[in-house]
Amino acid sequence: MSARRAVSAATAAGLLVLALAGCAASSTPIASASVADAPTAIGVSDGDLWPNCWSGDGALYAANGDGAGFGSVTSDIVMNRIDGSPASDLTGVGLATGDELGQVWTTEEGYTRKPTGMLCVGGSLYLAVQDLAPDFNAAPNATIARSDDHGKTWSWDTDAPMFADGTFTTIWFADYGEEAERRPDDEYVYAYGLDGNWRDSFTDIVPDPTELFLARVPVKSVQDAATWQFYAGPSSTSGIEEQPTWTDDIAKKRPVLVDDRRVHDLSVLSQGGVTYLPKHDRYVYTSWTEYSFEFYEAPQPWGPWKTFLSEDFGEYPWQEERIGGYSTTVPSKFVAEDEKTVWVQSNVCPCAPAGVSSYWFGLREMTLSD
Repeated sequence: MSARRAVSAATAAGLLVLALAGCAASSTPIASASVADAPTAIGVSDGDLWPNCWSGDGALYAANGDGAGFGSVTSDIVMNRIDGSPASDLTGVGLATGDELGQVWTTEEGYTRKPTGMLCVGGSLYLAVQDLAPDFNAAPNATIARSDDHGKTWSWDTDAPMFADGTFTTIWFADYGEEAERRPDDEYVYAYGLDGNWRDSFTDIVPDPTELFLARVPVKSVQDAATWQFYAGPSSTSGIEEQPTWTDDIAKKRPVLVDDRRVHDLSVLSQGGVTYLPKHDRYVYTSWTEYSFEFYEAPQPWGPWKTFLSEDFGEYPWQEERIGGYSTTVPSKFVAEDEKTVWVQSNVCPCAPAGVSSYWFGLREMTLSD
C-alpha cells in the first residue's frame, strides 16, 4: 500500500486533500519521448487490440480481437495469458474464446465482439467488451465480464449491456501496476471511455470521438453500472486540476480531455490505454489515428492532459522499417524501474492498405524525457 494510506487516521484526510489538489507540484511531467519505428519484441500470436492487465500471479493477461491469439482457435475475441518480457521470449497461451467471453447485443447482422479494456484487481480479472459494427464505424453497446479463475471461465449479466446507445461504450481501465496495487485508494478503480466509436468513424454514421470521459467504480461492484460515478467537472472554477466532482447520472458526465485536432483529417482520440507511472507520479494516455501516435500525460486521472508525443508515420503505404499502429497501450509490467524506458503495444491490420502488417502482440521501445 502507498504511504498515503499508512499515515495516521488523524492526518489522513488532510493529507489526501493536499495530495489530490496539489500533487502536480511533486510529480515530474513528461516533456517528450522518442518511440521506435517498429515493434522489436513480438510474441508468436495472431490478432489485434490486446488490452491487457498485470495479475498478481505475475502474468500479463490480454484479449485480442479477430484472430487465434496465442491459441489455436480463431474467433472475434480471445483471452490470453502472456509470460516473458521484451528482453526475453514472449510466450502465451489461449484461455477462452467467443461466447465464453461475451455476447453481441446488437441484433443487426455483422456486429462482433471486441475487447477494449482489462483490469486485474482483488484476484479477479475484468474484461470490457463492446459491440462493433461490421465496418468498424460504430460501437453501440458494451459490458464487462469477470473471471475468478485467471481467465479460464467468465461471467456477466446476460440480460442487458451495462452501457448502450453509444454512450461510454469504448471502455478501458487505468493501469496501476500488478494487481492494480498502486491505485490511489482501496475503494475505487478508474475507467476511461469514449462515446460513439473506438476511433474516427470513417463513414460519420456516429460523431467522431473528440472527448475523453472518466468514471470511478467501487472495486466490489465493477459489473454493477448503477454504482459507477462519472467525472462531472472540477470542484471549483479554478481548473481541472482541482478535486473532481462526480455524478451517477451518465448524462451529466463531462470530459477530462477535449481534443478536436485532426491529423490527416482523422480525429485523434481513440481506444488506447492509460498507465500510471509511480516515480513520475503521472498518467500516460496512449492514443492514435490511422497514421500517427498521439500520446498525452497528466498529474491526475482527470488531468490536466497535455500532448508529449505526436509521431506522424505518414499515409500508406508504409515500409517494414517504420510503421505506426492502433489500439496503443503501455503494459505496466513492461515499464522499466527508472521509467525512462517503456514498451508500446500496437497493431496494423492486414486488411488495411498499409503495405505491411503487425497483426500480433508486438512491443516497441519508447524512451521518456523529463
